[in-house]
Amino acid sequence: MNVRVLHVIESLAAGGIETTFGNMLETFRTLAPDDRHDVLAFDGGILQSKYAATAHQLTIACDSATIAECLARDYDVVHILFERCAYRILPMLLARHSTPVVYGKGYDMGGMYRVNEGLDWTADVTMTAACDAVTFTTPNLAAGFPVPLGRTTVLRKAADIRTFAALPDPDVLTPQRIVCVANLHPRKRLADLIVALASVRCSAPDAELRLVGGGDRAERARLERIAAHAAVADAVSFAGQTSDVVGEIAQSRIVALPSSCEGVPTALLEAMAAGRPVVSTRVGHVDSIIEDGVEGFLVGVGEMTTLAARITRLLLRPDLAGRMGAAGRRRADRHDVRRVAADLLGTLRHAAAAQHYNVGADLQVRPITATSDAA
Repeated sequence: MNVRVLHVIESLAAGGIETTFGNMLETFRTLAPDDRHDVLAFDGGILQSKYAATAHQLTIACDSATIAECLARDYDVVHILFERCAYRILPMLLARHSTPVVYGKGYDMGGMYRVNEGLDWTADVTMTAACDAVTFTTPNLAAGFPVPLGRTTVLRKAADIRTFAALPDPDVLTPQRIVCVANLHPRKRLADLIVALASVRCSAPDAELRLVGGGDRAERARLERIAAHAAVADAVSFAGQTSDVVGEIAQSRIVALPSSCEGVPTALLEAMAAGRPVVSTRVGHVDSIIEDGVEGFLVGVGEMTTLAARITRLLLRPDLAGRMGAAGRRRADRHDVRRVAADLLGTLRHAAAAQHYNVGADLQVRPITATSDAA
């Protein structure tokens, strides 16, 4: 059975979900070339040309008339990404059409506050309950919503890791460099890494820190002052906003992230795919991709002494770093965008088939559990 799918996304700006889903569209075309995948975006952006080349039809519109016209086309299933799209689209769909709806529930504001803070947002529950199937990024996120198990699929966080997986392991020529891929924002707590570096250099004097990411000048100036005060200014460098994250990680031994707020960071999956051990704070759902002591280390937010000790241990123990890096490569492979896209396509096809054969309430989506992800 060939399926006709409408994917609804908020914008085509460069972002985590937008970029990843664009890669998924390419995979759909490879896996099932006879299927049809149209995209409705409420706004354009830098990814517009990529989506236009990959989707069978791309519609960019935010007015109700054009959206209604798009929804009235003959689709087997509608796939909604982003909660703001669900707010806009679901009432129109449920009132006028019987097309099955699959809602991709990711780490939007409602999801993060529900899981991390226990916020019971009724509108969020109502939307997930109204859909024929709901996909979640991690088991913890799925557990935060009262969606029947038969309509729940845990897909895993997806990342395009191919170029990172092709990188060689660190060798004797690789600098004693810790890389952090993050925007220069206070919630990333990059100052913790700078302070920790001062302790690290007591045991590993060649250690250096590379901060990869854009941000405002005030935050960079603050971090530079902290580096000077900690007497490590000569060992801290700023790459700024760059498209060559692969090259930055290639010149690293460790990738660290001391943030106070995260979902499932793509940068950590990319580092793991490259065979680099990671040191991260235990926030959000980082523990869905990293087991402490296996692919790297997890520390508490603001625990700079522990952060420094874990980094020092990895720099002084290349055998340990190598084992963790190899474990990271294995773990990251299960999050390859091509594998996750295949699972998503299966969910979309199943929802469409259930409608076609009038299965209705008997729809059973095979859950992909944390157990299978950790196998």
